[in-house]
Amino acid sequence: MIQVGQHHISLEHREIHSHGESVRLGSRAFDILELLIAAEGALVSKDEIMRHVWPDTIVEENNLQVHIAAIRKALGADRDRVVTVPGRGYRMAGVKKGLGAAIAGVGEGTLATHRSNAHNLPLHVSALVGRQCAVADVLAAIESTQIVTLVGSGGIGKTRLAIEAARQMLPCFPDGVAFVSLAPISDSRFALDALAMALGMKISSYGLSLAQIAHEMRDKRRLIVLDNCEHVIDAAAAMAEALAAAGEGMRVLATSREALRSRDEIVYPVLSLDVPGPGNPSDDVLQASAVQLFLARARAADPQFSSDERSVFLTGEICRHLDGIPLAIELAAARAAVLGLEVLAARLDDCLRMLSGGYRTALPRHQTLKATLDWSYRLLDNNERTILRWLGMFIDAFTFDSACYVGAQLGLTHVEVVNALGGLVSKSLVIRVDGSASPRYRLLETTRAYALQRLDDNGERSAATVVHAKLFCERFKRARHDLAVTSLQDDLADFTREIGNVRAALDWAFSATGDRVVGVELASVVVPYLFDLSLVDECHSRARVALDAARDANASNFPAEARLRLTTSWAAALVYTQGPTTQTLEAWSEVLALAVAVGHAGFESRALCGLRHSYQAGGEARRALVVARRFEVLAGQSTDATHSLIGRRMEGAALHYVGEQRMARQRLEEMLSAWVPAAHRWNTIGFRFNQAIVARALLARVTWALGDTAGAMRLAAEALKEAVQHDFELVTCYVLGDVFVPLALLAGDRAAAERGLAMLKGIASRVSLSIWHTCCACYDEYLFSLSGEYPHRLAQFRSALDELRDIDFLAQLTMLLCQFARALMRAEQYTEALTAIDEALQHCEETGEQWYYAELCRAKGDVMRALQRDADAAAWFTTALESARRQSAAVLAVRAASSLARLWIEQGRLGEARTLLSRALARLSNYPADPDVRDGRALLAELEIKIAAVDNKDFRPACIGS
Repeated sequence: MIQVGQHHISLEHREIHSHGESVRLGSRAFDILELLIAAEGALVSKDEIMRHVWPDTIVEENNLQVHIAAIRKALGADRDRVVTVPGRGYRMAGVKKGLGAAIAGVGEGTLATHRSNAHNLPLHVSALVGRQCAVADVLAAIESTQIVTLVGSGGIGKTRLAIEAARQMLPCFPDGVAFVSLAPISDSRFALDALAMALGMKISSYGLSLAQIAHEMRDKRRLIVLDNCEHVIDAAAAMAEALAAAGEGMRVLATSREALRSRDEIVYPVLSLDVPGPGNPSDDVLQASAVQLFLARARAADPQFSSDERSVFLTGEICRHLDGIPLAIELAAARAAVLGLEVLAARLDDCLRMLSGGYRTALPRHQTLKATLDWSYRLLDNNERTILRWLGMFIDAFTFDSACYVGAQLGLTHVEVVNALGGLVSKSLVIRVDGSASPRYRLLETTRAYALQRLDDNGERSAATVVHAKLFCERFKRARHDLAVTSLQDDLADFTREIGNVRAALDWAFSATGDRVVGVELASVVVPYLFDLSLVDECHSRARVALDAARDANASNFPAEARLRLTTSWAAALVYTQGPTTQTLEAWSEVLALAVAVGHAGFESRALCGLRHSYQAGGEARRALVVARRFEVLAGQSTDATHSLIGRRMEGAALHYVGEQRMARQRLEEMLSAWVPAAHRWNTIGFRFNQAIVARALLARVTWALGDTAGAMRLAAEALKEAVQHDFELVTCYVLGDVFVPLALLAGDRAAAERGLAMLKGIASRVSLSIWHTCCACYDEYLFSLSGEYPHRLAQFRSALDELRDIDFLAQLTMLLCQFARALMRAEQYTEALTAIDEALQHCEETGEQWYYAELCRAKGDVMRALQRDADAAAWFTTALESARRQSAAVLAVRAASSLARLWIEQGRLGEARTLLSRALARLSNYPADPDVRDGRALLAELEIKIAAVDNKDFRPACIGS
């Protein structure tokens, strides 16, 4: 089975199929088709065809032309694959060995794979004209090397050629084809965002790792198309090399006005289309690919477009004057369908002579393209010209509503904008990006550059820039108020599509020539979106820039709500970028004070949430509980039940850390049982946390404390699965860092801890969450200490803890210090171990944290035993047992009871030890598989044997004496 475009040809059965339907072709015509396919793209002369098809018959050449026409008719949209070589013969383009043959040999089974392959290639409704040989060349180049760059001037058709080649290569890349548009990227820092989005990964902050993206592509067979690389050439070259290095199956196809200069790169120059020479006959003119493109586009606009001899001649003249540049030809064809060829040809000559020029060092075809755009622009009506200029401000696709907003600022009515935009689309100056019911539009990059130049020439750039910024301010301000009827997820998706435009508007607003008042207003609206996209670094930096600008400007131009939104975003990002430091707490306190002053209950609630989270992350358990209860009081004044439920979740978390485990479970279970996702939503941009997931994760910690280790790990795994589906990195990191990994470490489940740590590191690296990087270093040392190979790692453990203290991220400090102390004990560094434990105990005393207090006391008792201070050891074990019982922390109670029982066994207090241990284990009778329960029962069994031995020893002498 051979594929020619969308047609599947079976030489064995002499059949042609298109989209599953049979295509009729006569026997002689099929013989010719078979001969052309066998030549694999080489020229087949007219004489050779005649000898093969009519070996015993003398026929006229027009018979051959009739059958060639029949083949082209059968191939339909792929008719141009049968190429006429004037005066010599014909050849079939696109039939090659290797990769080309693999594509040509796609059968029904492979075709199904083709259709299921993931790709995001742009929609093109028109057939590619005149590039069949170029496509074949690109396919061959991609087969032989990993990086191919299509190089040529603007408007030459590099992108269209790349898309067609990629589309034909879909069957060869089972892991898909990703199209990465770099044109909207104004700063090379964001090139990785575009790559990540095209690959289906989350867009990331400035700290996104190219190495991580390349790692995700390891051992895949995937084609990456990097489009419009010239303005971010260094970043594009780095991406191409990293992707190619990911594996032999990876391929990169780039388009650029210059070579990437990457290792082993093949540079393929994309040339102009063929144009006829002056005075050529009509038949020869029609064989020129530039003429074929012109006629195809003109007939698409006007099916009655003339193709008589005079029209063909004029078309050849026009294409020759336009140097065969596809963009210029398409623009000319659109106008020809309206004005007619005679008028077009006459005006084209005048415009070329009048408007050609520019820099003398520029390539002639660059000047020609400029002249073509000038000419096309002058043929527009006033509304079309004005709209085109102002649409140049959009660095990426724009919506119809955005065009209407711009038009309204220009005094145009809705109908006038519709007509102007429709005219620009029909004349190929604006293109439709997709075929959806709510399409987006964009200007080709060459057209956009021209529009911006015209904007400057008319002195409108400043006004247009303000309108561009205000458009997105109004748009997302309106979206914020529409969240009652739209989903937050849809709103975030809309913002993601516009993030290039938003970044450009913010960059302008805070530049030397910008408008800071507009910038502050825009930032206050859009910066919270950055937080919800996990772009915390960018959220932090842009909020800080806006706040500084506002404080330098007139305070009257800085509304309280704008300040609240910006300070809230800044504080929220600070927690993740710098930790719950004093600066973070001061920022939340500022939000709270301002919210109370202006009577804004919504921001007062948000501030209390932020303060509670910062206190909790900083290990300030007592203060976190106070703030949580203050939030509940405020929530009780609201008619929205959501706030009350969130208050229960917050109080449940605080109660867990202060050691009130049963009450914590009650609050969390109350919240989860009443929570209805569809009804209880805190639809606030900048606060995207899924409350139910967070509550379920917290319940896992409480469940562990109450003695059900297996149930706790099950709940933690469920919460992690939900967090991944929720697709918000900050929630996923919370579940991993605060719950899943700590519980796995506490349970001694090294495999689960390693999995969770790897996942946490990956996400934290991708979205630049520095606090989790620091915490992971401590978890790594905890995990390593479980292996027993500890002495040479103590310095690293100490250093990791110091870094954690530096950012005040102390929620898990007591657990980590306790494990560090045990590692020191195993190294017989008892003084250092006591120092670590005393630090943890002092932290508990100062902050009210109690959830791990029992284990700290037990660890101190173990140190005292090692120092042979048995009385002190017994006192600390007893304190540990009392603390665990007071909290109903059954697991910690068993651990404390086991330690005290071992001491009593050494002291000969066997009966007391048995009673103590039996009572502690009785509270965990429902969890026989728990590791601590197994250890306790093993100790109890040993104790029973010893008691029995003593009883027997005491009994035998009595028998002898009798």
